[in-house]
Amino acid sequence: MASTYGGRHVAVDNWVPVERRWLGLDKRTLLPGLVVFAIAILLRSIIPSIDQATPVDDVIEAGDRLNLDNGLTIAPPVGWELVDGILVGADTVQPGAGSASASMVQGGVQAQIAVSSFAGDAGALLDQVNRNDSRSDSRPGFTVSAEPTAITTVGGITGAVEGYTSAAGDGLLAAFTFPDGRGMAVEVAGTSEQLAARTSQIDAMLRSVTLEVPQ
Repeated sequence: MASTYGGRHVAVDNWVPVERRWLGLDKRTLLPGLVVFAIAILLRSIIPSIDQATPVDDVIEAGDRLNLDNGLTIAPPVGWELVDGILVGADTVQPGAGSASASMVQGGVQAQIAVSSFAGDAGALLDQVNRNDSRSDSRPGFTVSAEPTAITTVGGITGAVEGYTSAAGDGLLAAFTFPDGRGMAVEVAGTSEQLAARTSQIDAMLRSVTLEVPQ
């Protein structure tokens, strides 16, 4: 579209044709926005509800991995209590049905994982999660505390991780995307002291992400 400015025609880059609009929004942005909204709902509402309803007596042991479906796995920290998710032993990890969400707790720190379809890269997923968190009433004062940094897992998957602060507590967010069109968001929340005491465990968990392609 072009508009007039000072007698000249000037292109307007963000103009959206009426046939691509719905309630004033660009239809092309609706699907990615809904995917990230679903991930946010999982992280903020559904998983905490499951946490509260499930007894936390399943302690994670060395070699345990979470089956996040279709060959995607991650090794949760040893000694933490699993409150949502499907564990498989190190000798039995095979591509197959799993759970697209998981959560675990330890010493006041809570980690939540949500997997869903996502077409962009890890940075794009992290950006959209940030935008949702900054608008969420459950995260007053949400602020990213440092620029995202890249992280590469033992399975060769590159993601992005960043820290945040909010009136509800501190934490870190990590995002990974995969060749099969899925994205994974990981949030670890607690006080700064609690998180600092578990830095090595959290880093090892994030670096353990592996996608085993079905044969």
